[in-house]
Amino acid sequence: MTKRKVFILIASVFFIYSCGTYRINKTSDFKKTTNLDSLNGNYFSKPFPLKKNYNKDFFSLINKSNTQSDFFNLEFIDKNNLKISYDEIVENKFVSKEIILKGKRKKKFFEVYFSKKQFFIPILYGNFDIDRLRIGFDKTGKILIRNFSDGSGNILFIGGGFSGESKSIFESVKKSSTIIPFSKDGKWGFKKNNDTIIKPIYDFVRAFDENIARVCKNNKWGLVDIKGNYLTEIIYDNINPIKTNNNDSLKYSFVYLNGKKGIINSNGKITVPVIYDEIRDNGEFLEIKKGTKIGYCTYENVIIPSIYDKLSYYIFHQYNYAEAERNNMIYYVDKEGYEYQTKPNPLYSKIGFLENGQPKYIPDLESKRKIGLEEQFQNIN
Repeated sequence: MTKRKVFILIASVFFIYSCGTYRINKTSDFKKTTNLDSLNGNYFSKPFPLKKNYNKDFFSLINKSNTQSDFFNLEFIDKNNLKISYDEIVENKFVSKEIILKGKRKKKFFEVYFSKKQFFIPILYGNFDIDRLRIGFDKTGKILIRNFSDGSGNILFIGGGFSGESKSIFESVKKSSTIIPFSKDGKWGFKKNNDTIIKPIYDFVRAFDENIARVCKNNKWGLVDIKGNYLTEIIYDNINPIKTNNNDSLKYSFVYLNGKKGIINSNGKITVPVIYDEIRDNGEFLEIKKGTKIGYCTYENVIIPSIYDKLSYYIFHQYNYAEAERNNMIYYVDKEGYEYQTKPNPLYSKIGFLENGQPKYIPDLESKRKIGLEEQFQNIN
């Protein structure tokens, strides 16, 4: 093979795998159809569960991840415009909304680009910003959506960024045999195959998620099971499921009451008390704030009560402690919820602006004590 042919081959391969919209993406799982108008219909917004795949809900796929709606309706206005309509619960009221997606019909799917920016010089340079959906049927007749994203670039053979393709499947409400919400005389309940499962006694309901549903009465929310049994009292201002990537059998939700925030599991048990002003993910743990005080929790329980003015990440891996400050004193706390007084580290040194990589303090192991949840309501000296 001549040098010229080798160069052309290398350039072609590099072009295919570096140029965003020209990359080879899977389309074989789309079902051939003669009429994409048959996509018109009403669907669950929660994806059908797939093994070995992180499933995105429908509204996340169209960049509306905070949308509070369990269903969406597809309707082609014309060949290249797809209307998405849905009813969203906003401040305990239904608000009808719609979005128009402009795209192109292909043989097996409707293709939409939310972003399509790319500049590419083979071998030398590439810069891509691609966000694309392909919507069609899978082989079983369910809605299949493939989302391709590429935010990458390269200079010569040095590249960075991300790219990937996800697969999500959505079930038709009409063809479903699951329990679905229905309304009668302004109230909501649940039915299955036209048989009433839970009587329409609620002001609002959300679709069942693994045998748990959120229900609303008099502007307050609670949880019920598929038999209508209450898993919680209907007392919360709001309940928002927490999306996690793990395989835990129990799922968790943020609950809100009188301006405070906590966590409950799918059995209705409060795992993190509803007393915090903020709960947010910091990576390994959730940071909890009560007033100006900080602590850590997981979905299952509180690890470090919010009694500290400052609380660092667990950066000292050789000790597995986080540095905490309370009443102008430096402490260490561990991942089991114990607090330690500190003392100077004899191995620590600093020359100019440089440190030797050792922490300034080490824990006094004899001072170890369990931090009590009740301390969040006290002034600790």
